[in-house]
Amino acid sequence: MSRIYAIILCLGAFVISTDQWTKYLALEKLHFEGQSIPFWSWFSFTLVHNHGAAFGMLRNLPDSIRVAFFLVMPLAVLGILWGSLVRHYKPNQLLAPLAMGLVFGGAIGNLIDRMRFGYVIDFVDWFYPSNDGSCIPLFFYQPGSGCHWPVFNIADSAISIAVVLLAVDSWRNPVTSPTKT
Repeated sequence: MSRIYAIILCLGAFVISTDQWTKYLALEKLHFEGQSIPFWSWFSFTLVHNHGAAFGMLRNLPDSIRVAFFLVMPLAVLGILWGSLVRHYKPNQLLAPLAMGLVFGGAIGNLIDRMRFGYVIDFVDWFYPSNDGSCIPLFFYQPGSGCHWPVFNIADSAISIAVVLLAVDSWRNPVTSPTKT
């Protein structure tokens, strides 16, 4: 069981430190919200203050509800995942502890931002050109610059990768109910 804790804590610490370091660099180079530095024709660094959840959802909640929700929710999710992972962990499972480490690091990385700034620093802007305003699902149209995926950060990426790993792990290692005899 100590191996699972080592994987979770080491990967979580790596995600937290990488996330906070890249956010520090973003704040050093991008001085105001909306400022952008092009990198490739389909990718730039754009500073966004995300007051909501993933993809900016729930950003219009009243401050008293939003702040409490976004401070308590990551801790609740971590507790639920921790309890279910530790209870059902099998020694041959590698994806579950990796996913837990990614979720742990991502949740804490964004929680640090919420406690420091009251919002999450997002800066990775991925997009493609569109002249007519039609975008594929989950992308949104921004006049003059095409179709954009919601701006995100390293912590968001870690959590998204964790979701994929947990889906693969549950497919490879389905939970079976005990048979009745």
